Amino acid sequence: MISKTWDEKKIMRQMKLLRIEDKVRENSLKPLLSSPDVANTLDFVFSPIKPSDRVGDSGPLLIGKHKINRSERYLVKHACCDCACNEFVYTKIAQAMNYKMPDVVLLRVPPEEKRRCFGTEYIIGAKYLNIINDAPAFSTIKERALNWREYFSFRALYALTGEGDSFETPLADDGFIYRVDTTDAFPTDEFILSQAGINIEVNGRNNKEFWESKLLNMDINNHWQKDNLAWWLNQLAQTHGKECIAPFLEPLARIQDISTEYVDGFLHTLCYFYPDFIGVFFKKYISALQKFAGEYLKAK
Repeated sequence: MISKTWDEKKIMRQMKLLRIEDKVRENSLKPLLSSPDVANTLDFVFSPIKPSDRVGDSGPLLIGKHKINRSERYLVKHACCDCACNEFVYTKIAQAMNYKMPDVVLLRVPPEEKRRCFGTEYIIGAKYLNIINDAPAFSTIKERALNWREYFSFRALYALTGEGDSFETPLADDGFIYRVDTTDAFPTDEFILSQAGINIEVNGRNNKEFWESKLLNMDINNHWQKDNLAWWLNQLAQTHGKECIAPFLEPLARIQDISTEYVDGFLHTLCYFYPDFIGVFFKKYISALQKFAGEYLKAK
């Protein structure tokens, strides 16, 4: 990661303050949030992940340990605006389909929090996994993972959500592979989410309204294509044979069973952290994805 200059850091701090101010205004019209998907930073001790210079696309990471129950640990991402949003939504969708992903919490920063270890106000903690192999070959996955068929289901979700980053399925000591690091999913990227909550006039145009219009009018049907799914399935079948077909297609059936009430529930929580229109976008996106999945299976 390229280090930022003092001026860049100053600009990012100002952008963060503007986003927080606008979110406080939006939340003032809502009841107090109570959700098992939310934790308070004051309840945790944070330390840099070791080695301390390990930095990837998500920026520097932290380990969060609960002050009372030290066995409650999270891998914490905080440096980029898209990690918390995209990984929270991805996790809630995948878990609704009964696929293995670490449980996640959105971390709320109260006014009493004085520590300055967070790069943005958007912070997510993923349950810390005891990894025995962080990049297992498929032969290892098939031999040792209790859910080895989910490897193909994860590949389908990778294609469906438009991911383009590395595909990581580490093997944990509980015998399962997990899908991790899904920030690159969805068309909500770092630039959009860093700008979305900045409610100011720029050159006679309201910045927040501009991004709301741009996102809600996006042609989301172009974010996934049946040709993309067909390509992945063909590649996997050439390597693994017919055993990959059923688990690859399984998420397209399961995603259609995710209820509107469930989606509304986790998006309601997300919108206490991100602008409300981000929730509107994801509701529209998930609905379109469910429709696409149904049409794809029907055509098959």
